[in-house]
Amino acid sequence: MEPEQQQHESDQQRELEHWNTLTRVERLGELLVRVQALKLSQLTELMQEQQETGKRLGELAIEKGLLTQDELVEHLITQIRESQVVDESLRELGRMTREEKWERVSQHERLGEILIKHHELKLSQLVTAIETQKNEPEKHLGQVLIDQGLITRAELDEALDLQHRQNTTLQDTLTEIQQAPPKE
Repeated sequence: MEPEQQQHESDQQRELEHWNTLTRVERLGELLVRVQALKLSQLTELMQEQQETGKRLGELAIEKGLLTQDELVEHLITQIRESQVVDESLRELGRMTREEKWERVSQHERLGEILIKHHELKLSQLVTAIETQKNEPEKHLGQVLIDQGLITRAELDEALDLQHRQNTTLQDTLTEIQQAPPKE
């Protein structure tokens, strides 16, 4: 490889690392330590228990009395807002790495995310409904939300239809990519 090409690839790698650093959204545990809601030692213990139990970090923090449900909701809202700022900035700059594009394309939105995004539900209401659902695992989240009077059947149907269309589009895209002939 020629020195000019090596330098170009090295520059591209540095730029990619720079963009990854600038656009990386903090994980919940990092956020909790940064805002001093948790000590690093507490986060480490929670992460170890998370690996053993498969429970979510926030759920474990509440169980251990390290956070209240309201505090967790506030921190999750902060995390979502920071993520939205990063996404908006990337859009304004017209920048996104291939990995980020692929990650965004291959993700499907959960029902709660769709309802929040379309202003049908607040995050705190979703958290409460999920907690209720844990006590009634036979009920789907949508039914819990309807039972609590947070959404109507029509709003649920609309959100589920959107989720289904997104999933179908994602499946069709993935199938198309897999069937595409390799580049030469």
